[in-house]
Amino acid sequence: MKNRLSLKWFLALAFVSFGIMLVIGYTLLSANYFINGMDTVMARNLEQAADQYLQAPQTPARPDYPVTRDWNDQPALIREIFGAAPEQAGVMYKELERSGLGRPKAVYFAMRFHTPGGDHFVSHKISPSDRPTVVTSRPDNSLRTLLSISAGAALLLVLLSWLLMRRVARPVGALGDWARGLNEQNLSQPAPDFSYPELNEFASLVRSSLSSVQQSLAREQRFVRFTSHELRTPISVIRANVELLERLCAQSRIDPAMEQQALDRINRASLTMQHLTETLLWLGREDVQQLPVKRIALDALVQELVEQMRYLLNGRAVTLKVQTSPYTLELPEAAARIVLGNLIRNAFQHTDEGRVLVVQKFNGIRISNTRAPAGSSDEDLGFGLGLQLTEQLSARLGWRYSNQFAGDERLAELWIGTPTDADDHRQI
Repeated sequence: MKNRLSLKWFLALAFVSFGIMLVIGYTLLSANYFINGMDTVMARNLEQAADQYLQAPQTPARPDYPVTRDWNDQPALIREIFGAAPEQAGVMYKELERSGLGRPKAVYFAMRFHTPGGDHFVSHKISPSDRPTVVTSRPDNSLRTLLSISAGAALLLVLLSWLLMRRVARPVGALGDWARGLNEQNLSQPAPDFSYPELNEFASLVRSSLSSVQQSLAREQRFVRFTSHELRTPISVIRANVELLERLCAQSRIDPAMEQQALDRINRASLTMQHLTETLLWLGREDVQQLPVKRIALDALVQELVEQMRYLLNGRAVTLKVQTSPYTLELPEAAARIVLGNLIRNAFQHTDEGRVLVVQKFNGIRISNTRAPAGSSDEDLGFGLGLQLTEQLSARLGWRYSNQFAGDERLAELWIGTPTDADDHRQI
C-alpha cells in the first residue's frame, strides 16, 4: 500500500509552512520599508543641499553633495554610473554598484532641481568606507538583527505548532486506542472524556454504531440458539414419521388409522416449526409498534390455542383445566398468538404429571403447571426457551408479564395491552 502522510504530520507541516511564509513575507516587507525609509532620508538630504545652494549660491557646497549648473560638471564616477543626466526635476535617481548577489559596494544618488537661473544637479555617494566615525554599530548589524528576529519568530512558530499538535494529537491518539480496545465487555461502559466536544461526539457515534452491530449479532446468535434447540424435537418427529410411512409403503401394509396418526404428527410438528420461526423472525423486527391491530375475543383465542396444544399432553398423567370469561379488545393478533402460544406450549411441554391450569379473566391470563422434578432436563432448560422469547416480546409490546415459582407450581401471568381496571385484573 502506498505510504501516505499522517493527518498529524500534514497539519504540522501546513502550520509550519504557513508560518515560515509569513515570517519571510514580513521580513521582506520590513526590508522594503527600511530601504524606502533610507531613500526618503537621502531625498531629504539632497533637497536640503539644493535649498542651501539656492539661498547662498556663493557659499561652497558640501563636498559629499556636489551641486553643479551643468551635468558634465558632476564627478566623473557619478556621470559614469548614471550615463545620462536625470530627466525629471525633483525626482531622486538611484543606482547600485554590486558584484553578484552580495551587499552593494556603493549606492549613488542624483537629482535635477529648478532654479531661477536654470536647472541644477546634485548627487551623493554612499559606501561602507563613508561610515561616520561617531557611529559605533556596523551597517550590517541591522540586517543581522532582522534575520535573527525572523529566525527566532520561525523557531517560535515551530515550537507553538509542535505544542499545538501535541495537544491535539494526544486526545486523538487516546480516541484511537479506546476504539481499538472496545469489546463486548466494555462496550456498555460510557466513553471517556477526550477533551474536545467533537472527539466526544465522534466517540459516542462509534460506541452507538458498535452497540447496534453487537445487538444485531446478539439477535442472530439468539435466533440460531433458539432455533437449533427448539426445532430439534419437531424435526425428529417429522423424520421418524416419514420413515414410518416409508416402511409401511415398502411392506404394502398401510393401516389407514396408523397413516393418519403419522400425518397428524407431521402436521403438528410442522405447525410447531412454523410458530417458532414466526416468533423468532417477528422478534427481530424493529417496527413492533406498527403491527396491525384488530378486535379479538381473548377468551376464544385462549380456547383455540389450548386445543391446538392439547396433543402435547397425550400419554401424560396431567389434568388440564381451562377457565375463560368473555372479553374482547383491540390488539395485534399475531403478537398475542405468539406470546400466549409460547406460554401454553411451554406449560404443556414441561409438565410430565400433575395439573395445568389456564385462567383468563378480562385481559389477564394466568397459567400454572406442576413443576418438573428436580434435576430433570426440563428444569435444566429453565422452563423452556419459549418463555425467554415471551419475556422479550412482552417487554417490547409494553405488556405486563411475570413468571415465578409458587410452591410446587410454576406460575406465569400476563396482562395483554393496557389494563383499564388494574385492581380487578391483578386477581385472575
